[in-house]
Amino acid sequence: MDIVYPPACICCGELLSKERLHICAICETKISYLQEPCCLKCGKEIEEDDREFCSDCSTLSRTFEKGFPVMCYEEPISDSLAKFKYAGKRQYSTYYAKEIVKKHGRNFYDLGIEALIPVPIHKEKLKKRGYNQAKILATELGRLLDIPVDDGIIKRIVNTLPQKELDNKKREENLRNAFIYTGKIVEYKCVLLVDDIYTTGATIEACTRVLKEQNIRNIYYTSLCIGKGN
Repeated sequence: MDIVYPPACICCGELLSKERLHICAICETKISYLQEPCCLKCGKEIEEDDREFCSDCSTLSRTFEKGFPVMCYEEPISDSLAKFKYAGKRQYSTYYAKEIVKKHGRNFYDLGIEALIPVPIHKEKLKKRGYNQAKILATELGRLLDIPVDDGIIKRIVNTLPQKELDNKKREENLRNAFIYTGKIVEYKCVLLVDDIYTTGATIEACTRVLKEQNIRNIYYTSLCIGKGN
């Protein structure tokens, strides 16, 4: 298979040597892993050592318990995620999931996570794209962690505007009623929402509120990347 489909770097696309898995040495050195200080709520990097929360978590309602991102959303990993999300590179989830587990796997076990819940996408986007990248990532995480994936508990019913076109306040409004509970009977006490990227947190917060309404008390999230804080 390596002869027919030689392994290539998930970021730059260059062919990999036999010693490398998933990513080339050059791109690996360019990846920006999160460094302290980080927001105690979402996990986003912040500049001031004496601050506990980023500006978003300080001013906007955040009802999830805590976030567990791994990398800053910058090149070259941002290019890789674009291919994963829009160009069918589903196999990239293997590397992403391994990085999340390497950084936070112990935390997930200590918290007693009972289920991984991928952030759903609208049926029109699913039809166009052919897959939900968050579900693929959650499935790979579930395999590595031996934690079940439940993608049938919440549903996205509003095909919202692209979030990148909106400011923080409008992002919250855009997603306020975008998700619903599907009616599936569960007795989870602690779950982990899974998405590929966390920006302002509007999507994770909207999903959290729906789950909270079903008396799921402890809701955390993880993502490979998170935007820069302030």
